Amino acid sequence: MTAPCIMSVCECNVFYLRGWLLKALLLLAAMQLSCADCPKSCVCNIPNEVHCTFKYLTAVPDHFPPAVERINLGYNGITFLRESNFLRLEKLQLLMLHSNTIYSIEDSVFKDLRSLKVLKMSHNKIRKIDKETFKGLNGLLRLHIDHNQIEFINPEAFYGLTNLQLVQLEGNQLQQLHADTFITLRHSRVFKVSSLRTINLCDNLLSALPAEIFQGCSQLEKLFLHGNPWRCDCQMKWFSAWTHKNTGVLKCNQDRRGHLCPVCETPASQLSKPLTILNYDAYTCTKPWIKSHLKQKNINLEEGDFIPVYPKDFIAPLGTIQMNLTDQFYRQASLTCTVQTPTALENLTQNVTRNKEKNMVELSTLITTYLVCNIDHEHIQQLWKIVATYSDSPMRLKRDVMLEKNPEIVYRYSQENGGEEEITTNIKAIIKATPSWLMQQELSFQLDRTTTTFSTLHIKYQSVVSLDFEALPSKKDHYSWTMIKRDNQTKTEQTVITGGVVKLSCQIQGEPKPLMEWILPDGSKVRAPFYSEDRRIIISSDGVLTLRGADASDTGLYRCIATNYMDADVLTFRIVTLMKRGREWLLMSKLLLKCLPLINF
Repeated sequence: MTAPCIMSVCECNVFYLRGWLLKALLLLAAMQLSCADCPKSCVCNIPNEVHCTFKYLTAVPDHFPPAVERINLGYNGITFLRESNFLRLEKLQLLMLHSNTIYSIEDSVFKDLRSLKVLKMSHNKIRKIDKETFKGLNGLLRLHIDHNQIEFINPEAFYGLTNLQLVQLEGNQLQQLHADTFITLRHSRVFKVSSLRTINLCDNLLSALPAEIFQGCSQLEKLFLHGNPWRCDCQMKWFSAWTHKNTGVLKCNQDRRGHLCPVCETPASQLSKPLTILNYDAYTCTKPWIKSHLKQKNINLEEGDFIPVYPKDFIAPLGTIQMNLTDQFYRQASLTCTVQTPTALENLTQNVTRNKEKNMVELSTLITTYLVCNIDHEHIQQLWKIVATYSDSPMRLKRDVMLEKNPEIVYRYSQENGGEEEITTNIKAIIKATPSWLMQQELSFQLDRTTTTFSTLHIKYQSVVSLDFEALPSKKDHYSWTMIKRDNQTKTEQTVITGGVVKLSCQIQGEPKPLMEWILPDGSKVRAPFYSEDRRIIISSDGVLTLRGADASDTGLYRCIATNYMDADVLTFRIVTLMKRGREWLLMSKLLLKCLPLINF
């Protein structure tokens, strides 16, 4: 009676064994297929992973399984990356290239890695990051390029990496960064935002940062800056206000060396003081000076006047705005103005939303800029009676209706009642502007009497701008950048004895190639290459100004300007000419050099 039961159990076991064997054969076939695709000298035991560590590789393997998701090429001797190294690896999520000797990266080498989330290239010999180095990494979240030899980062290097949250740049040789370095998305020339939440710049050679470098980083949560030779002078004055507004973002590191915070290296009065405790007034610049006992010697010093020159002075206007104004007395006036590049973006917020399978950025910010308006002398009285009322308090206008849509958008605005403290003259305005986003729901205009002249009106413009645009780089976007090279060897203070020779070096770079101009102490502006009539001042096309036969009239400020009219940079040098009178001039010149701080105005 038991035999049928036993046979039944056996039959069940047979079926079970057959099923198990079939699965094992399928798995074995898959493993064999994986091994067939596995690069030589690498290990592919885990599905969708390739491990090639400690294999003495000098180049990236010729092929990888097309479905691979993780590749580890760390701890080898790879020296360069070619454009063909990672083609068609569209599912790759993790790429480890750390601890090699990579010094050369071809453009667009990662262009097919649309799914990559983490790229680790720490501990290599990379010296520069170009515009196309990270092209195509739109999904990248974490970028580790620490402990290389990076000296230069193209301002467009991270542009288009709209999901990037962390950049590790610790332990490189950076001495200078462009203000747009960490921008990942732009809209027009004005609105620049960054998706970054963590930036590590520790242990570089940075002594200063541009005032706008974190302006678009509204999501920044952690910033590491220790281990740099910070120069806590007027160039970093903005940093105090930024840290106060962004409380808790600037971080200190904790490791075996202890609690590491960024500190000042210069000037001597601020040596070793933490940046976190310096107040706004502590960041100061002083002109070169001579101690009183030196002035009693046979040396004359003429400094010349100091008139600030700013990069924005050499950038083309943003656009134009036309206004037809009418007040409560039916006085009418027309204005045509150029719109200057905005001086400030405040309270910037950004939010990424999903709309019809597209990622959209909702951006809001308070924008401040200035209008420079030509005066129509035939109607100057009417115009002045309308606008002069609004010099102490602004004219606030609210958008009513669209009057025209084609060929250009035109809106009608009406004055808002600003309360008891603000003047109201029932202004009505018809406004047309380029770019059109200048015509926001509410606008504020205020006459600036301090800069207004007989020929032009200067009017302060403010508005909260709200925009929606796609979270992808625009193909129509034309970006320009300019930089003058500055490093810790840049000497902006020069002393020369009467009759001597002095050279000032101004190395410029940018895209498109910028023009170089110099403003001399007498106020004249010249363009390189240049030769003065007496051949005493020669400016070469590569940016070197040579002054021969120096005399007292040569003392003053020499400003090097690089501009392509969409971006500009200024580097100011000071030359001090010493008059030789008696035998003590040599000793005094050496003492004077010690009294001249290196200041870049």
